[in-house]
Amino acid sequence: MSERPVSRSLGELGARLRNMRERAGATGAEFAELLGDGWRQSKISKIETGRQLPTHADIEAWSAATGSDPAPLIELRDRAAIDYRSHKDRIQQAGGVLELHDNLTALIESSTFVAEFWPALVPGLLQTATYMRDMDTASPAEDAEDGTPPETHGGIVAAKIRRQALLHEPGRQFVHVVTEAALRLRIGTISVTSMRAQLTHLAELATLPGHTFGVIPFTTPCPAPPANFAIYDRALVRIETAGGVLQLTDDRSVARYSRWLDLLVDAALTGKAAADFCLRVASSMED
Repeated sequence: MSERPVSRSLGELGARLRNMRERAGATGAEFAELLGDGWRQSKISKIETGRQLPTHADIEAWSAATGSDPAPLIELRDRAAIDYRSHKDRIQQAGGVLELHDNLTALIESSTFVAEFWPALVPGLLQTATYMRDMDTASPAEDAEDGTPPETHGGIVAAKIRRQALLHEPGRQFVHVVTEAALRLRIGTISVTSMRAQLTHLAELATLPGHTFGVIPFTTPCPAPPANFAIYDRALVRIETAGGVLQLTDDRSVARYSRWLDLLVDAALTGKAAADFCLRVASSMED
């Protein structure tokens, strides 16, 4: 599994914390035991590799255990709260668009809770291969600008499909919420036939163990702004935009998006009701 940091600043913070632990002469497991309740070797690893943002309390405990001043580390932690890069910069830093997809897979692999809200698009983890391929035809100019050559599209689809296997692994909770718009909007060259197949696939996933799938019909008021976001372990919020990816890790922002997620789930049809709704929309589509 890749251990690339979620962001450069988180990677820098993690490296400094790792150096402090190593200077104290403790392994990750020993250090977790030293820190006490709530600490495990896996948490130590995530923090040190920049895949989990430590809280202020985490840094204070880490500093106390290593006899270090927490102030500069807390300052660095707060600078890592918002990390923004353009798509092109992220792709170049990752080493290529396929490596960027591998980074996202690694982020999900390292998380035990993953939630997404997509008001007008089927989330990537739930897309059929045909939906992926046809949707990609919508933005060739943007792909060229971001440095994504056409010949990589097959590899991107394959990377997305491999990532979907995580839905079926035990030990993670997934939450996906969409609005009815996502069930009806056809992007690129997506046909009615392809869309029906996609909705049938969503109906099958709606009752998948460990997975909450919700649909907010047009007739139900949406309790949160219609902007996409993803939450990882209720510690990181990731927002994709046309200009880049915004990552939020400060406690206030994460709490706001977590609250919106809970409101969205409460408003949505879930389980069998969501599955039945998808199938009704599919049957209503005309060729």
